Amino acid sequence: MPHLISDRPRLLSLWRDEDDLSSQARWENIQAYLYAIGGLAFVFGSVFFFPALDPFMNVGAWIFFWGSILYLVVSGHDLAEVIRYRRQKRRLSEVDRMEWGAAFAYFAGTILFMIGSLFFLSWIDQVEVGAWCFIVGSLLFVAGSTINVLQVPGKSKRGNMQLINLTAVTFVSGSILFTVASIPYLWSPATEDEIRVLNTFLASQYVVGSALFFLGGITNFRRCLANQRREAAERGNESN
Repeated sequence: MPHLISDRPRLLSLWRDEDDLSSQARWENIQAYLYAIGGLAFVFGSVFFFPALDPFMNVGAWIFFWGSILYLVVSGHDLAEVIRYRRQKRRLSEVDRMEWGAAFAYFAGTILFMIGSLFFLSWIDQVEVGAWCFIVGSLLFVAGSTINVLQVPGKSKRGNMQLINLTAVTFVSGSILFTVASIPYLWSPATEDEIRVLNTFLASQYVVGSALFFLGGITNFRRCLANQRREAAERGNESN
């Protein structure tokens, strides 16, 4: 799943003052590690959607579920941080509203993926319902990441646009791949060969999409680390 991109100073330590840079950096790092673990879980879980591993489909569904929970912690934290930031501002700009829209879309989409994963379990066996959860969730990711792409340059003040653009491209591309991969689960292929070919294609889409989300998380973390060092240096210069 996509992760909120924001180039303003974050307030991720929700109960601490924004001047407490060490606490803000600590929470930013925690977010990055949780996101990375969730990303690896999705890459690994997607492999179980290949026809050759069909007997282990439940394993893949459970990995998707627990990976979604990790993503939900991150996206929920992002949404809470955006709400805190909005409450501290007297007047909200259009860019601020777009940031909230992106954060909410990511959070809602992640919930749908978490729920949808359970419908793929063999003892529930409601693949169509799960597919709809994935489709709507993926569309929310596409909408959120598109809004995020349009919103970030409007706020960007630092010379790290290359990393921002790379992160945005991976998130938008991954979201589109997840949408495309989810739709065919609503179809009814006529033969076993068609089912095998289709499921192989879909699993490949999920693997590549998950890998793109993971890559986007890594580039976003690198950008955050650069910003942390820059902010610490600026504070040091001000104190001298």
